[in-house]
Amino acid sequence: MSTAPSNLPFGDTLRQYRRSAGLSQLQAALTAGTSQRHLSFLESGRAQPSRGMVLALGSVLGLSLSQQNELLLTAGYAPLFGPMGRNPEELAMVERALEAFLEAHEPFPALLLREGAFIQKGNRGAAKLWSAVRGTPLPEVPRDNVFELMLRRGPGREKLENWSEAAACLLRRYMAEQVLVRHRELSEAATTLARNPEVKRLLHEDPSGPPPPVLLLRYRLEDVQLRLFIVIASLQAPLDTRLEDLRVELFIPADTETADWFRRG
Repeated sequence: MSTAPSNLPFGDTLRQYRRSAGLSQLQAALTAGTSQRHLSFLESGRAQPSRGMVLALGSVLGLSLSQQNELLLTAGYAPLFGPMGRNPEELAMVERALEAFLEAHEPFPALLLREGAFIQKGNRGAAKLWSAVRGTPLPEVPRDNVFELMLRRGPGREKLENWSEAAACLLRRYMAEQVLVRHRELSEAATTLARNPEVKRLLHEDPSGPPPPVLLLRYRLEDVQLRLFIVIASLQAPLDTRLEDLRVELFIPADTETADWFRRG
């Protein structure tokens, strides 16, 4: 996914997106179904794109829906992938479907995240895990930023035995998804964390051997060690900016001891 330029004409914006995507003019033009000459004219401002061409190029360059809306605006067109004029029940239907994953995953933890990082809802299994980690009963999972929750000091960090490994993995994941670029609040949190010498070391650490197939979160509680890995589900081809970054995170027990701990009332 490309990084987002700001306050630039369409041609300059398109050129920066294309270069960020690592595509030549010829590669981008052929994939979008146009000629290199026409794409060159678009980038230089000698030609104006149709709305369909803007959308074709946005798809080819791997732009998010928000970025495609911005590209449409720079070309003089209204945004397409937004809530304007949409039936609210359509979005509610999708969210209900995602929340059903949380219920179906009981008694194990599951979260519904918005913008890839902010907890919108958690199931009872997640509340049980959060309560055990924080050492105090919680009726539901706080609507927190899981990015900050993992990285800031506190009970979650102290009880996660492999915090360093988990934090590095989480940072790389969000950077790869470009969440840091597209959401200002998260970007500010990342900027603060980037000044932390420990976080810098984690990002640049050279692994001593090949990594395991999945990252295991190892929580040490008073009576048990919980070992969990995470499966992330998202919508295929969403067409609304509010749905694009919705994620379901399913915490999967990695052993019988962990599964039994969650099954106990």
